[in-house]
Amino acid sequence: MGKYKDTPRYNVISMRVSDYERQEFEAMALCNDLNISQMMREAMEHFTAKADAVSAWSARLRGD
Repeated sequence: MGKYKDTPRYNVISMRVSDYERQEFEAMALCNDLNISQMMREAMEHFTAKADAVSAWSARLRGD
């Protein structure tokens, strides 16, 4: 029987990459002691935090 997870992930997002890009992802993940999925999740968190900061800054400039 499978392992129970507190926060199961059912959705899959895929993208096509070149052999070189795949090697780069694997090297970056290895250097950071992560697997590629964990690394991409952290990248998404960074991206969304940056987008949120830009959105907040824009709102302040507009006086919202």
